[in-house]
Amino acid sequence: MAKAHSSLTAAKTLLEESLFAESISRSYYAMFYAAKALLLLDGIDVSKHSAVVAAFGREYVKTGKIVPMYHRMLLDGFEWRQKSDYDVYWLATREAAEKCHQEAEAFVAQAEKSLMGDKRT
Repeated sequence: MAKAHSSLTAAKTLLEESLFAESISRSYYAMFYAAKALLLLDGIDVSKHSAVVAAFGREYVKTGKIVPMYHRMLLDGFEWRQKSDYDVYWLATREAAEKCHQEAEAFVAQAEKSLMGDKRT
């Protein structure tokens, strides 16, 4: 979870510096690292981003361990990160970066609750 927290801190700093695309990318990575930590705890080691997103949905949402909105946050974050990092025509906005950062904070907090045994909120 250390990488998730580090990415959240970086995302906030980048947002404050008006580096919106970079903030979105770091916010997504916070969610990615948190999802990966949960999966690793359950012995699931996947590395591709799409595999982490799919496994998170399968292992935690479909089983009722985590409510679906967190999977939606991860899916949206993945899409925003793709646009931020690879779409030269897409311009990130402050609003998008703020929304992504807020969702990343909520996602990481939920992952921590799940790691401590409070699986459903």
